[in-house]
Formats: sequence, structure tokens, C-alpha cells
Amino acid sequence: MSKVRRPDGSAALSQYRDQHFKGSRHDQEKALLKSTTLYIGNLSYHTTEEQIHELFGRAGDVKRIIMGLDKVRKTPCGFCFVEYYTRLDAENALRYINGTRLDDRIVRTDWDAGFKEGRQFGRGKSGGQVRDEYRTDYDEGRGGYGKLVAVKITRRDQ
Repeated sequence: MSKVRRPDGSAALSQYRDQHFKGSRHDQEKALLKSTTLYIGNLSYHTTEEQIHELFGRAGDVKRIIMGLDKVRKTPCGFCFVEYYTRLDAENALRYINGTRLDDRIVRTDWDAGFKEGRQFGRGKSGGQVRDEYRTDYDEGRGGYGKLVAVKITRRDQ
């Protein structure tokens, strides 16, 4: 995901857009440009809110952290939202924390248009993240094999 600096030096938007955003693409871009909320991805299922606060608090005052949850089991599923009090603190986190290691994983950060209730739940068919359903490698930090591969393995072993 490429991120380019804007002329004013602030962190630019990536190409990713939330397909479930309620509103036009223009409305989403305006919200992203004012947002103080970041989407954090590629977290271990074992990463705690305290660990996230410790790392992201280095960039500024964290207002709240919303852990991503498997919509079926209500367990962490590898992402969260971090909301800051100011845009500058969120920009610092995006600039300096994106690509760093947390709990043996390289975290990804991106702008988010703002948390709305319900967005903390995974959107995959099995309850977690869509990306984890199609993963073909074994990743202990993200629950083992991807959901589709795990089902094939289980069927084969029966």
C-alpha cells in the first residue's frame, strides 16, 4: 500500500478504501483527511490491548482502542482501531509505528474514517477477517492455517 506525503508534509492517504463506508467516495476521503483514527492490522491473535496502548501511546495520547473481534466467538482476530485526541498524534503513529514489530509481527497502520459500532467484528464468512480465510501458510500468531486450508486438512485427515 503506497503512501505519499502531501505537499503540507502530512501523511497522505493510501489507496485502500473501506467498501462498507456509508456515503460517497468523496465523503470518505474528506473523513479520512480529518480523522484521528487508525486501522491497525496484522496483529497476533494474542496481542493485548495493553501492548497496543504501550506502543501507540509513544506517538501521542490515545483516546481509545477498539479490538477487532471474531463475530462468532468474540475473540481477538488480528486487527484494532486506535483513536487519538489529535490528528498530529495519529499522523506520528502512522509515520513512525507503521512497519514496526509488535508481538513478533510487523504491524500495518492506515487511516480510518472513524469507528462506528459494529466495525469491530470480522467480516469473513467464518467470523474473523477475510484475509485469514484465504491464507495458505501456517501462522501460529493468527490461529494456525487459514480457515479454508484448515477445513481441507480436517476433511483429509478424517
